Amino acid sequence: NDLYILKSGTELALSVAGALHALGATTLNPYPTVAMMRNKIIVTRMLMEAGLPTPETYVASDPNEFRPLLDAGPLILKPYRGSRGAGIRIIRKLNELDDVTRDGLMLAQRYHAPDGPDCKIYCVGGRLFGVRRIWPIQKYEDKLGQPFELSAELRDIALRCGRVFGIDLYGLDTVVSGGRPYVVDVQKFGSYMGVPNAPGVLADYLVTAAKGAMHGELVLGAAS
Repeated sequence: NDLYILKSGTELALSVAGALHALGATTLNPYPTVAMMRNKIIVTRMLMEAGLPTPETYVASDPNEFRPLLDAGPLILKPYRGSRGAGIRIIRKLNELDDVTRDGLMLAQRYHAPDGPDCKIYCVGGRLFGVRRIWPIQKYEDKLGQPFELSAELRDIALRCGRVFGIDLYGLDTVVSGGRPYVVDVQKFGSYMGVPNAPGVLADYLVTAAKGAMHGELVLGAAS
């Protein structure tokens, strides 16, 4: 059996993956999971249901509905199907909502000022890697970030995220504010930029997965 690697999040890639899935092909990560994780509303709800630390989250089709929430502090607005940070904005004042594009549902999360750079966490077959990265990214070096040793708390959070979605190849964004970590996003593959020897680590995992798929033994969720 062939194994198809589903990394791209474009509509074309998802459509091709969906067609392959309908024909019985094996994709990594599984197509149904990837398609579901495109929706940040679903992802956030699943994280909350699992008891993972997330910011207060709100959904609306009209950005003006978020106006009363600004009384309690700034918000982060993001498209509910966005990726790579596109369309994400920090809203501090009411008039900043005036030029927000009204294009479908919007997700708003309470903004928690970070204690330092964001903590990106990547998982490859149960192996975890931490990369500190500033946001917003200004130059290429910012994307590489700085590797760091994960605390026991962050390791536990990262592994629990994998169990929620039943995958062990993913990335997540966490913000530590006031000493408390918050999960603000989970990616179904991740860029793995800044992970030491990322190409080799990923290659080893994918080769093992492909060999398993050849014998109908592809096992996901090893992080559990």
